[in-house]
Parts: sequence; C-alpha cells; structure tokens
Amino acid sequence: PRISSRALVRTAPRGRPAMGSGRDKRKKLAKRAGKESEGPSGASKTDRKTDKNAAKLERRAAKASAGDDIDAILASIKLLDAKRTEVEMRVDCEKPSPRCNCSWTATLKQKPETIVLFGGEVVDGEGRTNTFGDLFLYDAARNKWTEVLAPNAPPPRSAHQAVAHGSYLYVFGGEFTSPSQERFHHYRDLWRFDLEANAWEQLPNRGGPSARSGHRMVAHPKGKSLLLFGGFYDTGNEIRYYNDVWELALETMTWKHRAGGGGGGGGTQAVGPSPRSASHVAAHGDALFVYGGYCKYAGDGFGEDGDVEKGVTHSDLWRLDLKTWRWEKQKKKGLAPGPRAGATSAVHLAKKRAVLFGGVVDHEVRKGEVIISEFFSDAYSMSLEDGRWFPVTLYADKSDKKGVVPGSSDVGGFAEAERVARGESVNQNFNVRDSATRAAIKIQAHYRGYQVRKAFKLYKVGGQVSELLYSPGSGEAAPKTAPRPRGRMNASIATRGNLLYLYGGAVEMGDAEVALDDVWVLELTARPKWRLVAELSAAAAA
Repeated sequence: PRISSRALVRTAPRGRPAMGSGRDKRKKLAKRAGKESEGPSGASKTDRKTDKNAAKLERRAAKASAGDDIDAILASIKLLDAKRTEVEMRVDCEKPSPRCNCSWTATLKQKPETIVLFGGEVVDGEGRTNTFGDLFLYDAARNKWTEVLAPNAPPPRSAHQAVAHGSYLYVFGGEFTSPSQERFHHYRDLWRFDLEANAWEQLPNRGGPSARSGHRMVAHPKGKSLLLFGGFYDTGNEIRYYNDVWELALETMTWKHRAGGGGGGGGTQAVGPSPRSASHVAAHGDALFVYGGYCKYAGDGFGEDGDVEKGVTHSDLWRLDLKTWRWEKQKKKGLAPGPRAGATSAVHLAKKRAVLFGGVVDHEVRKGEVIISEFFSDAYSMSLEDGRWFPVTLYADKSDKKGVVPGSSDVGGFAEAERVARGESVNQNFNVRDSATRAAIKIQAHYRGYQVRKAFKLYKVGGQVSELLYSPGSGEAAPKTAPRPRGRMNASIATRGNLLYLYGGAVEMGDAEVALDDVWVLELTARPKWRLVAELSAAAAA
C-alpha cells in the first residue's frame, strides 16, 4: 500500500542542532560584545538572502527528486515558482525537449497561426521519468518557438487535457509521476491561460469531476461550455476507470454531471460506453462521439497467467445526444482502423471530420515467446455527420495518380511481425521483446503501483510490459518517394485550417522508451501528403 510522506515525522539527525536551539541568541550576544562586525545592510543584504534562499530551494528540489519524495518535489516546485513575479517571453528559443503525453492545442485566431504546447513527460536512458510544466507557443507559419515563463503556473503534469475557447486555454487534470515511477499524483484542478496577457489563473472547481488523467475534453459545438469524458485514477491498490460526462459552463465556471458513472442528465443508464481512458472524442452539432479507448481488468485466476491483469483496447463507437444526454451505440461504417492503443486524434472542422493517427499494437510470435510491438504511422478520418470511416490515402507528388491506402499492402500486421521475429525483415515501426519480458509480466503484476506502474498505464502500452489483447494491425506502405513520420504512440496532433500538425510522441528501442520531438505537417487536401517541418533533435535521434 502507498504511504503518504505527510504521515512521516522527520527528526533532526543526531549531533545536529535543531531549529530554535540558540544559534540566533549566540549571534546577538557576539554582536553586542563587538566580536562580530557589522555587515552590509539594506538592499544588498536582502539580495544576498534572496540568492541564498533560491540556492537552498534548488538543492531541496534536487534532493527531493533524488529521493523520489513526490510531496517534497511538488512543494519545492511551488516554492521556486513563487519567486517569479513577471512574465518572461523567450522568443525564437530552442524547440521543446523530446516528450510525449503533452497537450498540443491550436488557438482560434487566424493570425498568428499559434499552437500551444504544455506539459508532458519523458523517460530518460536510466528509466527515470521527468514530468514537464513548461509552456511554448509554436508559430506554425514561421516554424518558430516562444517559451512563456509566467507566474502562478500549474504544477508539472502529463496526460491532462487542454481546450482553446475564445482567447483562453483551459486545462484540467492530468498526473505527476515521481522520477522512479513509484508514486503518482492525479490532479483535479482547473486552470485558464490568457493567450493575450500570457497569464495563468487557477479557477474554482467545486463539485466538478474527480481527480483523473487520460480523460478527454472538447468544446461544446453549440454553447459556451466544455465537455469532459472518462479517464482513470490510480489509488495504488487499484485503478479506477470512468465513463462519466461533465459539462463546464464557462460563464459561471460551474460543473454539471450529465451522463454515465451511475447517473447524469437522464438518470442512471445501463446503455453507454464502458469505463475507459484514452478514447477519441469529438463534438459536432447536437452530438458527442466517443471512439475506442483502453481499460484493464483483473485476471480470471485460471492458468499460468490467471493472476495477471488484462488490458482491453476498445474499438466501439458511441454517440451522445447533447439535448437528451442519452447514449446510442453506432454501427461501424466504412474502413475503420484496427484496435490500437496510444493513438491520437484531432477534429478537422473544415471537413467536419475527426482524424486519428498512429498508435501501437502487440503481436505474440512463436507461441508467445517473442512479443513484437508494431507502431503505426497511418491516419484515418471519421465523418462527424454519419460516423463513417475513411483511410487517409497518401500521395507522393503530382505524378502519383493512385496514392496508397492504409492496409493495401503486406508490410504491416502479424505477417510482418513474424518476418521481423525470424530476422527476415528490418522495419523501424516494429520493436522486438523476448520471452524474458513475458515472464516478467507475471512477477511484476504483484507490485502494482510501484516500479512497473507505467507498464500498466494506457498511454505507456508497449513498454517493458504490455498486456493488450493482441490484434493484427492494419499495415500499410507509402510510396518510397513520399516522406512520412515513423510510427509512434502518444504523439500530439492539432489542426489549423486544412493542415494537421504532428509533434513528438514515443517509440521503443528494445526495452527502452525513446521520446521524439520532430514536427510534421499532413496536408488534408484532396491529395494528402506529409511534409517534414523540423527534424529530430540530436537528443531524440541518439
């Protein structure tokens, strides 16, 4: 069970005088006897004291990080942030460090063409997690970055949600992970970032959703409100998944529970999507669409792996009527993507559709002795008017008459996974893990909430341990002359006009997770094609 550091009583080490042990008295007596010279006073003394306190805070934060004390880490971050009193704009700065699970939100103004990046996380080469709380403004037209350092900023987080509405960016929830991944703090706070003043403000959040991460939040298409669905919360002993729907009225900043989770606007409902996180949510007209997602459930207790928790990657589609707050399951139409986790999506308003990109699925080869993780680089779109799926066909150039449709070749899926396992194929979108990892699943399942916690998180699938229900991927091949991003999970995408911008994400190299920081643009025109805007940095490429 998780033990809070707040319950621990810390005492001073032996031989060291505790605070209030007479040091100040001795100093006063020495000063009166003339044994201590008068030092500088006024502003210079204050400056020295400020510098000393700042150095102490930095040492305290480093010590807390090394010791994995999550409460001390967050307290030190809050104290360091309190020193900032003015907004600092670092214009045309270096691009953000490699990361995944950040928010990447297009603003509503046509000029400048801004996308806001906030938060995220990365696992370093030693397996330690760093959670970010920085904010960057990306000028899509100039491919330039500006870092905004503002007072009263939210604490670092990942797997949160951010929505642009008017001249503000609204942020809810997310989680902070300790460096060793042994402890986790889920947020239920609500923040607003003023895009004109570059200022943060924490908003009241009484009666709103519980603490969670992996949820989804979008703007209501016909009103001044935001809609939130699902997510999960890790108590240390169990993980709870949600299927509730909440509405935030932006004029009064009040929440209202609308559906799911045992009730809502239409009362308790037996019909609706099951509890899940990392689903794909879009709102249009009088409807909220929810597609896919991920959840875990306990093993059945039978067989060799009966005590291992199982993961489910959903591929169902639901429609919520925003007038009656009633759910209705939708039939699958068109060519939908296969089940996958770690995919990301965004709404393309110009064409009234949602676009889904990437993700990962695991294949068991040689009767489970080898696990092959397949990372996707394909894209699909879903009409927000009738729920029909279409693959995004890629074109190389003007002379390319046919284009390439996802799933039209055999260089992906289970067949390719078998070729990779036999050493007959080298494919950058496939990662190989052996039976040692499979054996570790059963052992590590007994230590939920500790070192292997990340392996059971929906947006960390395919790490050292993965318990997806294995399904073949779609598999596709682009023309050799056409550039395209490599397959990845937990990337960030946002649309501006008819352009879809992709940033970062993560891939696997053996048992290590590698975060990315490249930027790509997908032209969502009649002849879609990818264009590389910013290459991987040396840190990510290494």
